[in-house]
Amino acid sequence: MSESQDNDNCEICYLCGKKFNINSDDGSYYRYKKYPICADCSNYYGFY
Repeated sequence: MSESQDNDNCEICYLCGKKFNINSDDGSYYRYKKYPICADCSNYYGFY
């Protein structure tokens, strides 16, 4: 397995269904260490 494949952890956002890379430094994260949240939803729903 190449290094780029190791760092490319694609997930599907729990809220919107968008496919994204959880390892990129853009605000995406796992909510409750279980549900992947993309950066767009993180920014939008962050104040709730």
